Amino acid sequence: MTLLTGQDPTDLSGDRSRSGVAWSLNALGIAIVAFWFVKNGIELGLPPWVWVLGGVALAGWALREFGRSTRVLVVAAVVMITAGALTVVPTDALMIVPLIVGIVLVGANLRLPVWASAVAALAAIVVIAVSASVEGAPVEFVLGTGGGVLLGVLIGFSRRQFRVAAERARETEREQERARLLADRSRAARDIHDVLAHSLGGLVLQLDAVEALLEAGRVEDARKRAGDARALAADGLAEARRAVHALRDDPEPEPEPEPEPEAEPGPEAAASRPAEPSRASRPTTAPGAGLAALVDAHRSFGGEIVTQGDTALTDLDAAHRAAVVQVVREALSNARRHAPGRPVSLSVIRDGDAVDVIVANPLSGGGHGLLGMRERLDELGSGATVEAERSDDEFVVALHLPVDRVVEEDRS
Repeated sequence: MTLLTGQDPTDLSGDRSRSGVAWSLNALGIAIVAFWFVKNGIELGLPPWVWVLGGVALAGWALREFGRSTRVLVVAAVVMITAGALTVVPTDALMIVPLIVGIVLVGANLRLPVWASAVAALAAIVVIAVSASVEGAPVEFVLGTGGGVLLGVLIGFSRRQFRVAAERARETEREQERARLLADRSRAARDIHDVLAHSLGGLVLQLDAVEALLEAGRVEDARKRAGDARALAADGLAEARRAVHALRDDPEPEPEPEPEPEAEPGPEAAASRPAEPSRASRPTTAPGAGLAALVDAHRSFGGEIVTQGDTALTDLDAAHRAAVVQVVREALSNARRHAPGRPVSLSVIRDGDAVDVIVANPLSGGGHGLLGMRERLDELGSGATVEAERSDDEFVVALHLPVDRVVEEDRS
């Protein structure tokens, strides 16, 4: 921000973005005023002090164009106001031009108080009035030059308001960008949380099952469970990487090419290779995937689940479907973590223009991640809601989502 760097606020108002045009106009103004100042000074025989102060006022005007820091610009403005006010009467109001430029510069400077230009203008009018009384200038001359000085105050205030508005717009844009960044980070944090809750929780269950099967001497079943656990860990790692890439705003890495098919392995190699992991351990949130993979995964982890209704979620659009999958995955992970081995019910109910998705499991402790669930649905901006509460002897997670009208029209 300009006010923190010490750079002149005019740099923020757009003056420097059009510096070529502004510099040319001001250079032309300085040249014209200097020409008439020299011409009239020779004709009128101005005293030396007027020549000196007039030259100082023009030098301050030139310094204003080349100055970069706020301090230099303030010095240039003070020089123009002081020297210009002292030479307005002797030069027959010609030097009121740098005086007005200095007043505008003070009024438009965001580092100075808003009243600074008014005080400077009042002091300049007093100097002009005193000089006019000494030189015997008419009252009309004082009134006219005073009006010009007040006009400079109004112009400076107008430019100040424009710059304030521009700075507020930039600050609003920065706040919006910051809000978008925080929203992206929050979304990535939820994704990583879901991955860890599902993958690590399921991995613990799978490894417990492997241990139990090995103790029972069921080596083949244990090998299959170990393959499922490996696939679950690999998928969890891949999803975590995607979430991290989204957080860093990096492009998702290219998938590794499939290896060339090898010759059919012999019986010994086939026996030593782990069984192909079941897709039940690898739920997906791809559009159209629905809840079937999550249900299979829950069962593969040893959980018991009863489903009712359309688990494919065909009445919802892709965005709502993906949000439901994430929330249900969180609910099922909570059920496995807080009520292991207890039956879970999953119901998808069409209710008029909405779809209700309800996950219920026997009552247990807290930690159900309701905040993250609500944030997911709030991001959709469709009025979808999620509630989690104790009901009798169960903990119930209930979602209420609008039906996809496009799907309805396609069906009809």
